[in-house]
Amino acid sequence: MCPLQVHSWKDIGEDKPEHMWRAITDKFDSDDMNHQRDHVLNHMRKLWNNWRGSLHKYVKFKPLHEALKDVPDEVDKSDCEWLVKKYFLSEIFKETSIRNSINRSKLRMPHRTGSKPIREIIYEQAGNDGNPPNMVTIFFETHKKNDTLVEPEAGEKYAEIQELVQSESSLTNIEVVERCFGPQNKSHVIGLGGGITTKELKGGSSSKAAIPAKLNAVGKEKESL
Repeated sequence: MCPLQVHSWKDIGEDKPEHMWRAITDKFDSDDMNHQRDHVLNHMRKLWNNWRGSLHKYVKFKPLHEALKDVPDEVDKSDCEWLVKKYFLSEIFKETSIRNSINRSKLRMPHRTGSKPIREIIYEQAGNDGNPPNMVTIFFETHKKNDTLVEPEAGEKYAEIQELVQSESSLTNIEVVERCFGPQNKSHVIGLGGGITTKELKGGSSSKAAIPAKLNAVGKEKESL
């Protein structure tokens, strides 16, 4: 449905996203479905980028002839060959990979969800019934390693969030975030991931987090078949 032999999502053309959106509307329904189109497609773009990026593990530290032999089961051989030769071994990809590694090393409180979207974790923590967990739970679940907060900064921030939520239990998640991290103005809200804007959270919209999480669940069901 979504091609692999492109350098970026913007290169897939207009017909492919439209096809993907029709597949979504055939399976899911919502009162404000049309208003969620851009949001859902943006989430699908991130899933596509994450999944395609995860294929790099089949190539990393291997000579070309070995990388071309190790084709993942879910990837066509011609797609794999293109990814290896035209994408993973390109100078642009190498430079981007190095830059991202350097940036990650500078993070004082990195989330530890891997490629798993934060919204999926919220959904799994009972957010699927319209009652998402509070920021205490969300912060811990997205920053823990073996059920422990390993970075001192994360432990301090967690204690701050706990104290605030306990003293002012009526605060919404976005209010807690802005009290602890400052105003959130972009499409990435600290602790809640990308694609969810401050405006949407302050407006009380929870459905936008539900459909992308369900997309992840459906994808996992298909992988297990």
